[in-house]
Amino acid sequence: MSKDKIDDIFDVTKMEKTIKKAKRRANWKNVLITLIVLIVVIGVGLIGNREINYWLETPVLISSDDFHEISAPDEFIGKLERYQGILGGENHYTTYKMIEGKVVYTGQEKYGFGLFRDEYLNRISMESPSILGDSYTEDELQKQHYNELGQLEMVFFYPFLQYKTYRNDLALLDHIGKDKVMEIALSFDRGYTFKEVQSLIPSKMTLTWLWVDDVNEDKDNFKFKKFDEKNDKVIESENALRSEKTVYGISLLNENGDTKEEPVQSFISAIESGEQYKTRWQGEFKRLDETLSGKDGQLTKDDLRYYGAVVTGDAKILARLKGLPFIKATSIGVITDRY
Repeated sequence: MSKDKIDDIFDVTKMEKTIKKAKRRANWKNVLITLIVLIVVIGVGLIGNREINYWLETPVLISSDDFHEISAPDEFIGKLERYQGILGGENHYTTYKMIEGKVVYTGQEKYGFGLFRDEYLNRISMESPSILGDSYTEDELQKQHYNELGQLEMVFFYPFLQYKTYRNDLALLDHIGKDKVMEIALSFDRGYTFKEVQSLIPSKMTLTWLWVDDVNEDKDNFKFKKFDEKNDKVIESENALRSEKTVYGISLLNENGDTKEEPVQSFISAIESGEQYKTRWQGEFKRLDETLSGKDGQLTKDDLRYYGAVVTGDAKILARLKGLPFIKATSIGVITDRY
């Protein structure tokens, strides 16, 4: 071995440099490996979280759409915004009504989904002035209710109850301008078939929605309990009625304002679809299926009867409803400019 090589072996400075260089290479290698592992883990985690979110969201999304299909007279879901978080998220959507081809904004809603939030977004309470609440009894007819946009609430009256007061908003038509169009809820004197309703509604006005008889007259209680302070006891009083926010029925129009080809079947399909998923609406879907189905336990078009309807038009056209014997009460909802 040459003298120079022997000197290199015992050159401490060169040895330290070589060791430091090797350590730096090892450190950079470890950093690179760590970064690659992190990128892979984060990438797989994001993809996995997204797929799990889709799995968690799907039943809630379908149920929400199905529930809106069978409720909310004249109203449709507009823009939908979907937000994903960690193992869950929330969806925000706007709503609108179709009044004689005119789109009228009616507000926005949202719901949650996932392992750490429910459809109510873990909400513990909700409060609002009574004027913005829903109508449940005939005593509440003394004050008109509105939504948060100041739009009138439509109410429906059961045909088999005798109320002290009925809403007769047809009397207001003479005070509504010719340039306005509106929706108006009709409460019938009894249950009618689909064809009967179609034949009863006067021409030129638009039949947009039908209120389905979803109650059991023999078993359901249509009285609200009230406390009698004088006698210190609870009594049953005040006949129940239905707000547009609590009724169920069939939309005859689609989200574009066109006539549906099979509106009754769409209603039935929405109930059958919604009751398959374990969401906040599942119990109500099941109740509707059980209540509406015939003796054979199958829900068909022939099982349905209608207690009311919603029609749209201007004041002149809607005035044709005055004096018709099958109409028990009328309640105006959204009023808007024709153009």
